[in-house]
Amino acid sequence: MGRVTKKGSTANMQSGENIGSPTKLRHRKPIDNGSTAAAKGDYDENDGDDGQGKGAGIVPQEDTKKKWRNWRQRTTFTFLMIAGFFTVIALGPLSTMLMVLCLQVLIYREVISLSSVPKKERDLPWSRAMNAYFLICLEYYLYGENMHRALKRHPWLEAHLQPFFAHHRFISFSLYLIGFVWFVSTLRKGYYRFQMGQFAWTHMALGLVVVQSQYMIENIFEGIFWFFLPIALVIVNDIFAYVFGFFFGRHQLIELSPKKTWEGYIGGGVTTMMFGFVFTAMLSDWPFMYCPPPNLHMTAFSNVTCEKNPVFVPQEYRVPAALSAALSVVLKRHIATVTIRPVQFHSLAISAFASLIAPFGGFFASGVKRAFNIKDFGNSIPGHGGVTDRFDCQFIMAVFSHSYYSSFIKVSTVTVGGLFSSFLSLNSEKQMELYHSIQEYLQSTGSAVGEAASAAAGAA
Repeated sequence: MGRVTKKGSTANMQSGENIGSPTKLRHRKPIDNGSTAAAKGDYDENDGDDGQGKGAGIVPQEDTKKKWRNWRQRTTFTFLMIAGFFTVIALGPLSTMLMVLCLQVLIYREVISLSSVPKKERDLPWSRAMNAYFLICLEYYLYGENMHRALKRHPWLEAHLQPFFAHHRFISFSLYLIGFVWFVSTLRKGYYRFQMGQFAWTHMALGLVVVQSQYMIENIFEGIFWFFLPIALVIVNDIFAYVFGFFFGRHQLIELSPKKTWEGYIGGGVTTMMFGFVFTAMLSDWPFMYCPPPNLHMTAFSNVTCEKNPVFVPQEYRVPAALSAALSVVLKRHIATVTIRPVQFHSLAISAFASLIAPFGGFFASGVKRAFNIKDFGNSIPGHGGVTDRFDCQFIMAVFSHSYYSSFIKVSTVTVGGLFSSFLSLNSEKQMELYHSIQEYLQSTGSAVGEAASAAAGAA
């Protein structure tokens, strides 16, 4: 299945033509050691998101017609994806979570398919079912945790589901154990190495794809801003790295991805930093962005209010004397202070990561593709490849942004939903004790609520 004949195969690889689908390339014969050019550039036409062609150190020009055809196709579908992304964001947290779930499933499917060997899988009919089962178990655990957090804003519903949430982790682990026992019971003589490799690959895919991308969901609960900004920065960096590489790219950045150029890497980075600083200021005045979602059906058109995190509040900063003097000469007016939101400084750090480190997630994906001798992870997005080819940088970006937010920005708050959730975890005796303690406190402070509660208790 998927054999590529030796005749003309080296020429096809050197010319960078698409000689087959990822499934076909996955099972082709190893590249001959003498085909140096093919071995160094195996099927990496779309790996070069920001460059011109193959080569070591200097990137040569490619066919002009093909270059502009790829440009038009890639640009068209880039704008279509951006439009779809904005639409999903505007529909609110629920649609955004569903989008992340769909991406997790699609990317997991593409990654798992890399290790697929149909001939052996025909003799092991449960292998694909187990891949799906382990995915369902992990999704159940992760989304169950998030649903518990979301339902804290709906105490009456949480009260009915409390026994279920109280044992959620045990249920999740039990489901995993069922899959583990299932796997061990299907081990067959003559296939041990293959089955163990599949088991390890499945768990690696779950960790790198599902667990990392789950931090996107964590960011949504902190506010759409913390989900939207990191993704937007990676998209902008990817676009402008491609633009700068397309027009100015000459010097190869990394051998793993021959079309990546230093010009694209630097140009995309500088543009992303400027974009992040300005774009953050624009989003900081929109409650839909900076407020933690009060419910899952909130949309961009909802009337949302909350107490602003201090980082979104504009502050006045004094301009250093030397810089103020220079600006006075250039702008012909004296500038002693500037008003900037603290979150804009944080955006510079996040933008720097999106420009300097996140691309290495893409380079890692390029390494995986080279290891399996494939051009792209799929062909579902014309001009881009598979879903994984477009989101390979987003996983590590989501983990970083959540870690950065939790370490430097998050403000600890006590919510009514959180307190009520703790109240539900108490037994009835402790709940009554807490109730009377609160009642006594309100009465002692002369609260009208305390007096009303006391009168109601007396009437009863």
